[in-house]
Amino acid sequence: MKSNQVRILCGLVAISVCVLSAAGARAQTDETITSQEVAEMLSDPAAKLILFNAAYRAYRDVGPADETLEEVRLNGAGYLSLRDKSALLYRAYLPLYSADLPGDDEGVGDAVLSAYWAPVAGDLVLGYGGALMMPTASEDYFGFDKWSAGPTLVIAKKVPGTCTFGGLLTHVWSFAGNDAREDVSLTTIQPAIVYFLNQMGTSLTWTSETTYDWEAEQDGWQVPMTLVLEQVLPPVGGVYPTVSVGGSYYVAKSDYAQEWDIRGTVSLVIP
Repeated sequence: MKSNQVRILCGLVAISVCVLSAAGARAQTDETITSQEVAEMLSDPAAKLILFNAAYRAYRDVGPADETLEEVRLNGAGYLSLRDKSALLYRAYLPLYSADLPGDDEGVGDAVLSAYWAPVAGDLVLGYGGALMMPTASEDYFGFDKWSAGPTLVIAKKVPGTCTFGGLLTHVWSFAGNDAREDVSLTTIQPAIVYFLNQMGTSLTWTSETTYDWEAEQDGWQVPMTLVLEQVLPPVGGVYPTVSVGGSYYVAKSDYAQEWDIRGTVSLVIP
């Protein structure tokens, strides 16, 4: 494993310790909430929570030789409460890759930061903000080598105890970076429907991380159909561990992109 990945994983351990410590202190004053309430918060884009997770994905049948591309995506989320009963919610992720093609290599992808305003009260969520993609990739084929930014729109409808449905729309354009690389103009559409299967924190999600690359000469669409089963576990010192498993089939993609993937996530949630 490369030294930059070692530093990132060390940071992951440090952040996890900080999260657990903060949760332990908070648990002394806050009432314990149920796993079901946490599950509904996780499906709510306006929920005020602290989240850290590591998500593993194995992309299968990549390239002409049907190779595998593995990804570990480190995600974090938090919020700032505002006086008018709304909140500023922020998200961040950094992907780590292990690839057989174009070479047997490991590395870091481009980091993405996003933040958006949203009302906290009510069953209808309509938020807006922006996203920033940073050229942190360690290899050319793991990222765009461009600074890119653009707007984000969030909409969701909550049916307490039953489901949450909505979506996230983001578009980023490149504004700086390596002039030798192609410009970035990328739209991401993330619809989702979350069904709560019981009152014990179990949910089933259909989603899609659909992207369209406006700079691609052909095959600009990538459209996965994804199902994920998630379970919120009993709290440990105020932290709610969450595990999920799922997979995707790509109904539209470029010629050498993955046909399907399997995925699993372990999360630490502080509501």
